[in-house]
Amino acid sequence: MESDERREIIKIYWQQYLLLEKRMIELSDYVAIDRKNYATFSNQFISMYLIICSEIDSVADEYCKRFLEQDKKNTFGITNKINLILHEYPKLQDWRCQTKFPYGEIDLVPFKKFKDNESSDWWKSYNSVKHNRTEKDESGIYHYQKANLKNILHALSALYLLINMVQKDMGVNDILESNLFEIHFNQ
Repeated sequence: MESDERREIIKIYWQQYLLLEKRMIELSDYVAIDRKNYATFSNQFISMYLIICSEIDSVADEYCKRFLEQDKKNTFGITNKINLILHEYPKLQDWRCQTKFPYGEIDLVPFKKFKDNESSDWWKSYNSVKHNRTEKDESGIYHYQKANLKNILHALSALYLLINMVQKDMGVNDILESNLFEIHFNQ
């Protein structure tokens, strides 16, 4: 893939990220971005969660196209995609985001728990919200309640890191500037 084409792909995903980030900051007028509100859920958060995780899957898919044969792309789940990305870019697993002041200064390491065939808790919760929203889990909590502030922040930070990782992989070392997060590379 040509450099200009890859830059255009990043531009498209970055513009979508900025829209999601703006919406998250707007929602913080109603639910403060603070650990005390981690369990807060809403219909707005359901919508955000579904869109953010869909974007993560799309960005991961774009990156993995470099390594996958055409016939494997459609059957390759997110865990396999993230594992392939981590195999090629293992430092991503330790990258962390911190919410900027005044947004609670929360540390997030969204790819830390992706290992082998296991995905992170926030991704498992996303699948529960997506596929079994009106059912209850083993503790009696409806799955739609997993579309909460904690999971939204992990998902949005994962999208931010993934877009920056793809850009870094393209040879552009500039960090795309977020109004909500700052990246800490544990290199």
